[in-house]
Amino acid sequence: MHYFEDFEAGDVHDLGTVSLTEQEIIDFGTRWDPQPFHTDPELAAASAYGSLIASGWQTASMFMRRYVDGLLADSACVGSPGVDEIRYLKPVRPGEVLRAKVYILGSKPSFGRPDTGIVQPRCQLEAEDGSVVFSMILHSIFVRRTSRAFGRSLDPCHP
Repeated sequence: MHYFEDFEAGDVHDLGTVSLTEQEIIDFGTRWDPQPFHTDPELAAASAYGSLIASGWQTASMFMRRYVDGLLADSACVGSPGVDEIRYLKPVRPGEVLRAKVYILGSKPSFGRPDTGIVQPRCQLEAEDGSVVFSMILHSIFVRRTSRAFGRSLDPCHP
């Protein structure tokens, strides 16, 4: 279990890889971002991108899935007050394998809720050559290890 105190500036968490099929890009684009370069391979080929590309929102969702599965599912995270600096730095194409990473920039105790603290990670999806295709700075709220916010300590060593 990861608590607020478990994150320090400079920590890096590798969350594994993710990729999309052409059909996943088309399905997401058709439903949520129906621009031709997300929904139609022929029109996408004639676009400035030269091929079908994932919506930036789909790219962000791919990262979020890796963040939940790779870190948050085993943590005392209780939400987020927001995100800064979402950047779609390179188009994401079908079959491209991307590695999700979290770089901890810092953390600070919450002044309004002393039982929690805010962890600030730079969240990235990186191509196989190491280039960054997606980046955002997230603010994640984590319960402190000795919190009694839920009527009991969340620390299994100190119930």
